[in-house]
Amino acid sequence: MVLTANVTRRALTLGSADSITGWYDKSYSETTLDIIIRPKGSTLMMLGMGLYAKHDITGFTSDGILEGDEIRDSNGVYYTVEQVEEEWILDSFSHYVCALTKEPLHADRPATYGTGATVEDPRSRTKVFLDTYLDPTDITEDDNVSLAHYIVCFADPDYPISKIFLTQGIDLVITCGQPNSDALRGYDHSIYGYTEHVPITVHTIDKATITGTNLMWKAEHEIRDAFEDHWLGSLRVLGDMKPKTRNLGGKMLYSQEYMMEYTRDLT
Repeated sequence: MVLTANVTRRALTLGSADSITGWYDKSYSETTLDIIIRPKGSTLMMLGMGLYAKHDITGFTSDGILEGDEIRDSNGVYYTVEQVEEEWILDSFSHYVCALTKEPLHADRPATYGTGATVEDPRSRTKVFLDTYLDPTDITEDDNVSLAHYIVCFADPDYPISKIFLTQGIDLVITCGQPNSDALRGYDHSIYGYTEHVPITVHTIDKATITGTNLMWKAEHEIRDAFEDHWLGSLRVLGDMKPKTRNLGGKMLYSQEYMMEYTRDLT
């Protein structure tokens, strides 16, 4: 029996941003990749050393690979690359250790979100509000640096958020998450409207000329200004705040989540 480690790497490239979701268009270029995929806890000999699979699904390869790429094996099973770590022996690069997620159902999303339901989508309403009332010249890392390199988009795009910072020249990402709704009832218990709760999350990282935590709090101040100055209409207010900062394998992603509320009629 002949064993092969050849699979297809689908290298991800981000294009232009969708006008409704703010998500970047995705395209893939396919090449052959040598990779060993193993479940968590298993060991093997490869590249002249013993290797241990520490992720639920772990890939080992010495070929180039990046977060957000896809892998397709010979059986047509797809995996998404969630995290990539370099392994070195002294001062020589050895291989990459990848955290993979198996995709039980795989299909590329449509090129555009579509226009039919955007007014009903609280994420879209929130994005339009922020795009309208945030002033790019006011979002600065400090009092002397003007920073307009930010985007507002729906939360949870189907690629790692780190890809935006690394490839799109973006310093700040503001996301609008999935909402929760509470019905508003009148004296006769009939529903006359809803209160929508939409999480807004600020994301940023350290760069050569940017202190991530400073920019995160500056963005928070400008978001609050927008809600304080333009609260009429749907009675938008900002509520609870909670930290979301996490370590992305050596790089800190500074994040804060704010719960935004607004009321909407039945129409």
